[in-house]
Amino acid sequence: MSDLDFTISSIVTFFCKKMINQPNLNNGKYNPHIVVKGREEHLKINFIDGGDVIFNQAIRANALPVNKETDYSILQEGTNFLIMEGSTIVGEGIVKEIFQHKPHGKK
Repeated sequence: MSDLDFTISSIVTFFCKKMINQPNLNNGKYNPHIVVKGREEHLKINFIDGGDVIFNQAIRANALPVNKETDYSILQEGTNFLIMEGSTIVGEGIVKEIFQHKPHGKK
């Protein structure tokens, strides 16, 4: 799954003690790293839509992978992950679904 042809649908929670301002998940400008729990590799993602962030409350959010050279295949339905800003854990989430994109003109 190194091609950037999928969307990650997840449930995420951001921690109030780690952030000052709630991130905007809808403008395509929030692109943290995620780390699958129990692993060390940082996977860069870009949130493209989601609910309004209320600290310590779970919300639905969708994100896209960013780095073409990175293998995102570890992200499967049910995968638990941490949301990182630098070396700080600012939230956590679980993958609910992976949506494969279809090439234009294909059924």
